[in-house]
Amino acid sequence: MQVSEVDGAFAWCEGRGRRERLNMLWLESIEAGDWVYAVTGQAREKLSAQQVIEINLALDGVEAALLGATDLDVYFPGFIPQK
Repeated sequence: MQVSEVDGAFAWCEGRGRRERLNMLWLESIEAGDWVYAVTGQAREKLSAQQVIEINLALDGVEAALLGATDLDVYFPGFIPQK
């Protein structure tokens, strides 16, 4: 999720159609525009722009699979399945 507004130990964050107030106590310095990985209301890790792209692409792939798509290679570039 992307931080849109910091309010002390908390921040309003947005991503994938949701807006959520997250606890930021696990992270040291956060400012508006930063990306974070969040679980159950807690920001756990600061993310790079590349990580955000990869995570969103993978989530898009999961959504496509749930809708019945079977050609998912485009969502997981660089992944080589084990045989």
